[in-house]
Amino acid sequence: MNPAVLTPEAAAIGIALGLLFSLVCYLTTNLSPGGMITPGWLALTLVEDLQRAGLVLGVTVVTYLGVRVMQKVVILYGKRLFAAVVLLGVLLQSTLFLFLQDRYPMLFAHQTLGFIVPGLIAYQLVRQPPAATMLATATVTLVGYVVLAAGVLLGAIPSL
Repeated sequence: MNPAVLTPEAAAIGIALGLLFSLVCYLTTNLSPGGMITPGWLALTLVEDLQRAGLVLGVTVVTYLGVRVMQKVVILYGKRLFAAVVLLGVLLQSTLFLFLQDRYPMLFAHQTLGFIVPGLIAYQLVRQPPAATMLATATVTLVGYVVLAAGVLLGAIPSL
C-alpha cells in the first residue's frame, strides 16, 4: 500500500482498533501483544510509512538486548523493570532521532507515541516467552493493519 497520511480521527480509530484486538488477544491467550496500545500504533505506522515500522523493530531488538545485559548487572523486577525498559527504549529512540532528524525528517514526523512503543514491546518480551510475544504482537498488528487499510481503501476511514 502506498504511504497514506491519516487524519487525527483515523489515528484514534487505529488506536481504538488496536486496543480492541489487543484485549481480545489477551483475554483469549493470556498474552500481551507488546502492550495494549502497541498493535494499533504499529498498524497505523504500517499504513503511513513502512520505514518507521522497521525503525521501531530495530530499536525494540536493541532495547531487549540492552535490558538483558542490564539484568546481569542490576536487579530489575516489577516497576523498576518496566521503568528501565521503557526509559532505555526512549533513550535509544531519542538518540536515533537526534542523529537522523536532519537527514530523514519524515521518518520521525508525528512520532511522539513511537518513542515509547519499542520499550513497551521489549518489556513484554522480557516478561513473557519471546516467541509467543512476537507472534501475538505480529498477529494483532496484522489484523489491525488489515482492518485499518481496508477502511482507508474503502473510504470509511478518512485520510488526507
